[in-house]
Amino acid sequence: MSERSFEPDPLDELREIAAAAEKLAGDAEAFVEAFDAHAASDAARFQAALDRVGLVDRCDLICVYFCEKRCVGTCASLCPEPPTRPVDAKEVLEFTHALARVAKDRRALERLLAIAEKGDAKAWAAELKKLELTAYCHQVCRFVCRTRCKRNCRHLCARPLITRISSIPTAQFDAQGFGTGPSVPPFQVPPPNPAAGVGDHPIGASSWLMGVFNFATATQYKLEYAISTAGPWVTIAEPVPGYASMWPIIHVTRFPSGGVDPGWYDIADIPMSDGGPTTTGEKTLVYWTTPGDGLYYLRLRVRDGATEKVSAPRAVRVDNTAPPTPIIKLELKTPAGDLKPLKCGQVKKGDGLIRITVEAHDDNFSALSVAAEGNSSLSVPVVAVPEGTSGPAVPLSKTYNGNAADTGYPVPTSFIWDPWSDPKIVPCCYIVRIDINDRAVLNNTWSGGHGGSGWEAIEIGF
Repeated sequence: MSERSFEPDPLDELREIAAAAEKLAGDAEAFVEAFDAHAASDAARFQAALDRVGLVDRCDLICVYFCEKRCVGTCASLCPEPPTRPVDAKEVLEFTHALARVAKDRRALERLLAIAEKGDAKAWAAELKKLELTAYCHQVCRFVCRTRCKRNCRHLCARPLITRISSIPTAQFDAQGFGTGPSVPPFQVPPPNPAAGVGDHPIGASSWLMGVFNFATATQYKLEYAISTAGPWVTIAEPVPGYASMWPIIHVTRFPSGGVDPGWYDIADIPMSDGGPTTTGEKTLVYWTTPGDGLYYLRLRVRDGATEKVSAPRAVRVDNTAPPTPIIKLELKTPAGDLKPLKCGQVKKGDGLIRITVEAHDDNFSALSVAAEGNSSLSVPVVAVPEGTSGPAVPLSKTYNGNAADTGYPVPTSFIWDPWSDPKIVPCCYIVRIDINDRAVLNNTWSGGHGGSGWEAIEIGF
């Protein structure tokens, strides 16, 4: 499993490669070390050199940059004679047939890759003659070198990876730490529906962390979090419950190491319910008791006793706090413009209109509603009317609608309500109620997040 890839603009990608290479070149020693490690196909050295200058998250870009440069030299050495035929439709058609014939033989392709890697010009020429590809030396070299780059970079940049946070794939978390469904499995967090207040989720309570090691000889792993990518990093060391057998059910609990080097879990102890005691495939890593609210970074460390690999930091937003208790105030605005408090008050048509003042907010606001609730399950959404001028009616209920900066009604906000203009309102005692929810995925499930309510009572007559 790998991070979801989005197709960038090729020009932007080229600019990113150049910027990453320039940053690496700012440390000549690290640059040479990274290049030599690339040539030696030494993943640990390569990643360590990039990590030294803060470029380990740009590993793929640097690897491609080095490999493309090496390809130029390799192909110039293997194919010293420039091509003489124009690259027209006839030439490409003939090359296509020749390449397709050779591509059916995997061993022939592996031999070409091995010869290109060694840079053996004599062996290369002999192999092309044998395969009847001599006329296409440069094209074959570029194809082979491109394949070699992909294979080598997959090896050189393989790192541990946190794959899911609170059941949401990590590729669906943005730089601000908000995650968006659908989850895996899909019934825990639904697909995004910002208009309904769903999406851009922080996480809270217990968070199920899953990942892959990408490290064949690994024996242990550890999870850590920090408030900055620079650390300091805090170890997540919690018992991990699981099942050694589904029938009959056998419960097991894994514990991390203690002492002077705490927080390491033995891969050999991973039960089948968590992915099994191997280094391949996705594993349940830990159930993280999330800390206080804010932006955090997670990372996965994996080791085999001699070598350690570390994942790139993964941003995640944490929310464990309910919205402040909403405030609602009702006042009668008389025809003369005077305001009179309404607490369990009686109002009749002709007395004036009702001014509603609300304050309800949350940093991770999802949705809020304002409704008049009467008997027999009567619930009528409150809609503001224009005051003194013409204009559209405005529902007080709202959602964040995809704007993560919208916090609801962060300051007291007043509206005019004319209940007698709403045919749903009948003479009755009402609770005028405001409810607010945030977007937090709690215990790996979205079910409305944290909530809060406030209300005032009123009797409306005709």
